[in-house]
Amino acid sequence: MKCRLCGIAGLAFAFLVLQSCPLDDVAAAALADVAAGHHNLFLWRVTGGKGTVFLLGSVHLGSADLFPLPQEIEQAFRSADYLVEELDPKQRDPVAARQFWLAHGRYTDEDRLENHISENTKMALSIYLQLTGRPATAFSLTKPWLVSLLINNQGLRRYGFSGKQGIDNHFADEAATSRKPIIGLETPDYQMNLLYWRFSTLSDEAQDKLLLSTILHSQNGARHLGAIIQAWRNGDAAAVAALNADHSGDPQSQFYFDEIFKKRNLRMAQQIQVYLDTPYTYFVVVGAGHLVGSSGIVELLQEQGYRVAQLTTG
Repeated sequence: MKCRLCGIAGLAFAFLVLQSCPLDDVAAAALADVAAGHHNLFLWRVTGGKGTVFLLGSVHLGSADLFPLPQEIEQAFRSADYLVEELDPKQRDPVAARQFWLAHGRYTDEDRLENHISENTKMALSIYLQLTGRPATAFSLTKPWLVSLLINNQGLRRYGFSGKQGIDNHFADEAATSRKPIIGLETPDYQMNLLYWRFSTLSDEAQDKLLLSTILHSQNGARHLGAIIQAWRNGDAAAVAALNADHSGDPQSQFYFDEIFKKRNLRMAQQIQVYLDTPYTYFVVVGAGHLVGSSGIVELLQEQGYRVAQLTTG
């Protein structure tokens, strides 16, 4: 459960508490040095229709050392007529988003967090609040799943990860500067409701376990994200697929994975086929996990007969 629960927070969402994922073996492979000379980029060119699509995997929460990006990636972006991302930045409304999470992630009618978590979790949370200089009542009105996401996000920030340094944010800024049109594959409302549905359907017991795991293993989120970033640098699609996969063996977790990855991948791939039927070039940036694996966008497009080639440096 720990593996998948916070992996979704990496959607917006960006977002990871790990438990049963075999990270040691995957991270070791991902952290291998890139061989001198040419190496793969996390970038694919798709042809076979009237137009061309570049598919770039994004790390939503990045770090300063991600930049500058390889010149081949920047050149592909400059050649495109349109930038396509999961969300159109113009549709984002931070005030509305804050109101959404306050409305859905907080208790009403005098209910409190302490009524829904175990004694062990209460003790762990109390120590966490003391160590971070927060009042004991800081999260009293907040539901366990949202407390978990907030603590995970704060932990990633402490390790230097930020949405401002995400790859999708980087290209949204470049597109705004160059006045390149931006298209959103999804809407903010859709993504927020999907994330809310993912966590609000958890039982009190599952939310309690998630919160305790987040507090006790807060470094795992940064470790996992660091492994993804290194695999991204190496253009290692297999490593990202392994890091993104559901290793829990839990049917409910697999159901959520199907809803949040497989079904969305299929819808995105169908929209990309629409772009390929136009005489334009599109630079598509979506989370790296959406591109790879047997249900990833790359394979879905290959199954439809499109030519999909991973690009390299040099």
